Amino acid sequence: MTDRRDEEAPSGLYLHVPFCDGKCPYCAFYSVPYAEAQAWRWLSAVQREYALFLAEGGSVQWRTLYIGGGTPSLLSEAILNALLEWVHDVTQGGSVEEWSVEAIPGSVTPAKLRAMRQAGVNRLSLGVQSLDDARLRWLGRRHTAAEAEEAYVMARNEGFSNMGVDLIAGGPFCGPDRWARTLERVITWGPEHLSVYALTVEEGSALARRRGQGWRRGWGEGALVARLHEAAERLAQAGYERYEISNYARPGMACRHHIACWRGERYLGLGPAASSHVGMRRWTTAADLEDYLSRLEAGQPPARSVEVLTAETKAAERLIFGLRMTVGVDLRDAAAGEGAEARIARWRTVLNQLARRGLVEGGPGRWRLTPRGLDFADAVAVELLP
Repeated sequence: MTDRRDEEAPSGLYLHVPFCDGKCPYCAFYSVPYAEAQAWRWLSAVQREYALFLAEGGSVQWRTLYIGGGTPSLLSEAILNALLEWVHDVTQGGSVEEWSVEAIPGSVTPAKLRAMRQAGVNRLSLGVQSLDDARLRWLGRRHTAAEAEEAYVMARNEGFSNMGVDLIAGGPFCGPDRWARTLERVITWGPEHLSVYALTVEEGSALARRRGQGWRRGWGEGALVARLHEAAERLAQAGYERYEISNYARPGMACRHHIACWRGERYLGLGPAASSHVGMRRWTTAADLEDYLSRLEAGQPPARSVEVLTAETKAAERLIFGLRMTVGVDLRDAAAGEGAEARIARWRTVLNQLARRGLVEGGPGRWRLTPRGLDFADAVAVELLP
């Protein structure tokens, strides 16, 4: 008989490293300035949080690991080594399918990269964002284009054969010529994976205030969509497959951790602001490092917001996130569970309406976004919510 705990065991582990060397004006992720003593406390707290999960009866079956942030590569060599050693020990990191770590230029060193490889990290995601120095300054990045290339070459020299590069499209200093130069230069590097995100203005961010003070040049929606289309076309020509709205990869090199999340598989998040999805429960830890540390140091679980999912909500999320994938989604896989037939019938009614508007295509079983639908994925999602 199958243990119910095994059926609900998370297969993906995410660790949120909340430290950065500055706050980019567009960034909405939780982070605080780096402090060595606080970082050691964070590592101990993460270990306690994981122990509490297991003590409460949690079961695990790790296939993918992802350390993000924040800036994991900002950790000192001593803390990074301690973190990597612990993760390897508790997850058998050398045997997982994929272990990713995020890094930024200027914070990686040969010693840190070597420690990652020796621990079992087999995928590095480098936050480049642009290879135009004027644009990098406007985005608030603390590295130059030359430093980005230096970090990439350094990682290759230390044995990383699966490299991802993040870019941001849209906004000032992102005209067609500047954008084309960044794309061409990154393509010559030959990374296995590229993420091309649209520059968004998050409420309350420094970027929102800057825009509200009258900065308008380069903000047109048409210009942003044009840059995204240019990236899709050029990357396809260079042999990259677009497997999700913002993500491109060489054949067989898509990010397995992210795919699992988009398909509704279970994952455990550790650290302040990290989210988890286990069984029919989803929770997000409060974005407050000091509160997180003090509670766990006192033997208490961190403050969290918890949501108990209904079968209807979980199925709708599988459908919506599945549609973000360019292979599309099978309605029966997404609707699995009690009431599946009624859900499928309701979805097909909405999907047929969206198809007439040129946003989705397929049927009767498998559906996907059209090229036009990829530009309006959020609007499609709203239509499909229960």
